[in-house]
Amino acid sequence: MPNSIIVILIVVGLLMIAAALIWLLIYSYAVRVAYRIFGRPQPRPPYDKSPLSIDQTTIFGRGQNWFYSNRHNVLDWQMTSFDGLKLQAYFIPAAKKTTRDVVILVHGYNDHPSVMAAYAQAHLEKHDCHILIPHLRAHGMSEGNFVGFGLFDSQDIVMWMQYLETRLGPDLKIILHGRSMGAATTIMTAGSGICPDSLQGIISDSSFDALDKQIAHLIQQKYHVKFRPFLMLVSKVVQDRFRFPIEKCSPVSIANRISVPVLLFHGTADTLVPTEMSDNIYNRLACPKRICLIDESKHCMAYHDAPEKYTAELDRFYESLSDSEWQRLIGKY
Repeated sequence: MPNSIIVILIVVGLLMIAAALIWLLIYSYAVRVAYRIFGRPQPRPPYDKSPLSIDQTTIFGRGQNWFYSNRHNVLDWQMTSFDGLKLQAYFIPAAKKTTRDVVILVHGYNDHPSVMAAYAQAHLEKHDCHILIPHLRAHGMSEGNFVGFGLFDSQDIVMWMQYLETRLGPDLKIILHGRSMGAATTIMTAGSGICPDSLQGIISDSSFDALDKQIAHLIQQKYHVKFRPFLMLVSKVVQDRFRFPIEKCSPVSIANRISVPVLLFHGTADTLVPTEMSDNIYNRLACPKRICLIDESKHCMAYHDAPEKYTAELDRFYESLSDSEWQRLIGKY
């Protein structure tokens, strides 16, 4: 065999090895990104306990402090999900036990459920209602090895609504109030087509419009990679490892199915979930709707930065539900 052919074969072999190594590095990086995003953010604790310290410089920290100061008044509920996970929730009974009003507060990614206590206070100060705060799958005391990003959680919320009807009786009036991933969960729950008639309205704070867009944004922001094929590779890893179809996790694609009133909040300085994502959901909604943009507010900080405006919008929302003049809800502010 001529030496030139041997050299060519060696070069081709080295190039193939180099290409295989590069592919292995890219795939390993995609797996790392997939687990970083979808893997359980924190280990499941052996039991629920208050934090050793709570930062009370924000309204959410002060809400957590209020929650754990009144932990003895909070009941722990448990339910089994459609796929066999043990899910936990906090239940705060209303002062008037016979009230039919319930607010389900849905936390965000890597949040502890108690962070929603500030919103619970906002609802309870104006309206006597029961409060349910689920621990989303793979968060808090709930089981789960990967995050549901609202796609799986929306089914869990439907089951929590059914569970509430079993425990409290029929004719409930349920409002879902979520933030970030929890906000996306509320939109997907309302658009699922399987909600009980007890669902009366949705409050969505800083929702993403589609998970693939959100992941692409996060990958670019955190990993400095802006490459569509890499996102497709991450999606394939997520599908193979978690059986999670990213493309189906899209609040905006089912927003037009929602029939109950929707109130959206978003900060104009949100770099984690761009403000335009709530705009996209708002434009897609065909139900009574209203969007409130908080100037210069960052991700999920709308209530902290503008508490009076936030609670005024909640009051307007409740009034629109109670007097059935839903058209008053429509607007963008």
